[in-house]
Amino acid sequence: VEGDVTYEVGNNVTSDLAIRQAINYGVDRDVLVEQVLNGHGTPAFSVSDGMPWASPDMQVTTDVARAQKLLDEAGWQVGADGIREKDGQRASFVLWYMAGDSVRQGLAEAFAAQMHDLGIEVVVQGASFDDICPHQYADPVLWGWGSNSPTEIYNLTYSDGWGNFAQYKSDEVDAYLDAALACPAVEDSFELWQQAQWDGEGGIAPQGGATWVWLANIDHLYFVREGLHLAEQKPHPHGHGWSLVNNVDQWDWLG
Repeated sequence: VEGDVTYEVGNNVTSDLAIRQAINYGVDRDVLVEQVLNGHGTPAFSVSDGMPWASPDMQVTTDVARAQKLLDEAGWQVGADGIREKDGQRASFVLWYMAGDSVRQGLAEAFAAQMHDLGIEVVVQGASFDDICPHQYADPVLWGWGSNSPTEIYNLTYSDGWGNFAQYKSDEVDAYLDAALACPAVEDSFELWQQAQWDGEGGIAPQGGATWVWLANIDHLYFVREGLHLAEQKPHPHGHGWSLVNNVDQWDWLG
C-alpha cells in the first residue's frame, strides 16, 4: 500500500526462476534490434552496459535449446495449444507497455512472438502510465531505464529500492550494494556493483536471480544543423533531462 493505492504483488508464472532464466536465454536481442529498431540500437544485457561498473557476467548468448531445457526440467510441459503448463498453471502473463509509444509496442509484440516459440504466452497490453502503475508489482512492464550513475543498479535491485518491482530480496546482494554506496570514491565501488550482479555463486545475472530481462539499448538520433559541432558527448541516459545540451558551453561553429 502506498498512499491511497493498494498494489497487487506477485505473479505465479514470473515468480518461477526457470521462467525468468529461460526468457533471458531464449530471447533473440539481435533480432529485436534489427526488426524493431531498424538496426539503430544494440542488444541490452543490463542497466549498465558499456559503463565501468557493468559486469560481463550479465551478457548471455541466445540459446533456445538451453531455454527449452530449463523449462522442461522445471516441469513446464507443452500443452495441446503449444503453451506450457505446470501444476495446472499456464505459462501466460500480461506484458504492459506505454500506449502511444510505437517503439515499446513493437518491442513488446516482437518479444511476445519469440516467447510463443518457447511455449510461453505473453499477452501484450498498452495503457496509460496511470493504468499501468497498479500492475507494476504483479505483471511485467516494458520499462525504459538508463543512467550515468551506478546507483541505477541499487534502485532496481535493492530490497527496498524504489524500482525493485520484482520484490527481489537477497541479503548478499544488499550487502554488496550497501558497501558500494559507502565507498568514498565511485571508482572504488565498481567491483562491488559487479559482484552484486554476479559474484561467481549468486547475484541478479541471468544465471542467478534473473530479476530483469533486458532487451535493447536504443540509439538516440538527432538532426544537427550543418556546421554545428556538438563537442564530445557522454552517453545519454534514457530519454530524460537535457543530455544533449549538457555541454552546450563547448559547442561551436565550424567553417
